[in-house]
This record gives sequence, C-alpha cells and structure tokens, in this order.
Amino acid sequence: MKKIDFNIKNQLIQLSGTCFWYWNSFYSFLESCGISSTTYRALGKEGGKYQVMRSVLELLERQERYDIIEDIIKQFYNFKPSEEGIDKYRANELLTIFRQVVGKSVLEQEVDNVERKKKIEQQRKVAEEREKNQKKLNELKTKFQELCISDNKQARGYAAEDIFFELLELEEFETHRPYKNTGEQLDGYFKYEKFDYIVEIKWTKETTKKEDLSIFDGKIKNKAQSTRGFFVSFCGFDEHATQSISGYSPRIILMDGQDFMSILEERTTFYDLMRLKTDMLARKGIVYTNHTV
Repeated sequence: MKKIDFNIKNQLIQLSGTCFWYWNSFYSFLESCGISSTTYRALGKEGGKYQVMRSVLELLERQERYDIIEDIIKQFYNFKPSEEGIDKYRANELLTIFRQVVGKSVLEQEVDNVERKKKIEQQRKVAEEREKNQKKLNELKTKFQELCISDNKQARGYAAEDIFFELLELEEFETHRPYKNTGEQLDGYFKYEKFDYIVEIKWTKETTKKEDLSIFDGKIKNKAQSTRGFFVSFCGFDEHATQSISGYSPRIILMDGQDFMSILEERTTFYDLMRLKTDMLARKGIVYTNHTV
C-alpha cells in the first residue's frame, strides 16, 4: 500500500492544529477536500485537530484515496490563515516550510492535471464532432439515394444542389450557395486554394453534351483568372464534350455521379478528390478525372 511521505504527513498534521481555531472552520476545510461529515464526525474531537487529521490521513491511505490526499496538500499549499485565536506568525511559518517541501511537486501535478483535462476535453470534442459529421454524411447519403429513385426531375435537381453544398460545408469549404436576385439565377461557388469555383449542376436522363459544356466554358472565360468552373453531371459526360474543353489552359473541372457517391460512401473525400482533379488539370490539362485514377 502506498504511503504518504512521513515529513509531508507530519506537516499536514501540524498545520491542522495550527491554522484552525474553530472546529467548524476545520470541518469546512475537510469537506472542501472531499471528506464527508460522516467520516470526520465519527473520529470525535479527542486529541484535537492534530489527531483528527492524523486519523483522516491514515484512513485515506487504507482506502487508497490519494486523490483526496492531494487535494488536502493543494488546499494547504494555497491556504491563508486568518482566524482569530491562532498564532498567525507560527501558522505562516509552517506554511512557508510546507510550500518549500511540496511546492514544486504540487505545481507540476497541477500543470499535469490541467493538461490532462485539456487533452481529455479535446478528445471528447473531436469524438463528438466526428460522430456529428458521420451522422450528417449518412443523412446526405440517404437523401441522395432517395433522389436517385425519385420521379420528380425538377425537384431532384434543386435537392441535389442542396446536398452538394451541404457536403462541401461539412468538409468546411467556404461556399456561396446559388440564389435568385430579381428573377436572375446567380451561380453558387466555393473556394479551393487560390481559386473560386463557379458551380453548375445538372441531373438529366442522358450524359451532358458538348453544347452544355461550351456554354459553361464561355461563361467562365469571361470571369477573372482566379475563377474556375466546376460542372457536376450526375449522369456523366459525353466523350466528345470532355474533349472539347480539355487541352490548352482549361478552366473547368468535371464531376459525375460516381465521384459524388464515392464521397458519400467514404471511399474518398471532396478535398482529396479536388486535390486529384486540380493536379490533373494543372499538369495534363485533363478536366475529367474520377477518384479511381
């Protein structure tokens, strides 16, 4: 069984009899350290406060309640004697000696406890955030699967747009959702690295054709050099369409339904997919790359 250092134990006993004049004050001190009234009242008052503290410490040792013993040490370390009736000079003298003996270890322990609590709290927050994100991702996956079998084509397109931006926000991308202003549909966009990506989302029966991409490409070319396009076609793209905008200085990245589902199924993330696609765009001028490449 672990024992308290004899010198520290003796000082705690001496401090108990020196720093307190009233029993109620002494009892309040014990309670603030985590010792119940049932425990200290059962010890009586015979032998004075010295003997009560000795008995309390021996009991705590037997119970291996070293956390309470540490609290008693910390309480005395910060204690300021103020009661009438005590020898304050003697009390302060004993406290100074006590702090010199245990001060360093108490402070180090306090720092360790604070750091440990911070780490535990950080881990708890990370776990909660991970659980929250997982729940949200599952919800988006369910919504998308429901859209895949929906007969309402117009509603499906708008809903897919919402899911897309919710997914980006889940990964903490800076986004601006599409909205209407005096009847005009304003494009949504998101930021990745040094570029703004204007978003176009289509969900049609057939693959997206050259004409659709050409119109979008022209729209992007009228923007600042820091602007790129991000075209989502859940049913994919016509081969000739992708070739028409690939090559020299392309400014559009394409995404299909398989890409999107790979994120919802956690086979990749939007961030990793963007890193792959932007790398292929910059190095090879390829606008259409999926996560399997």
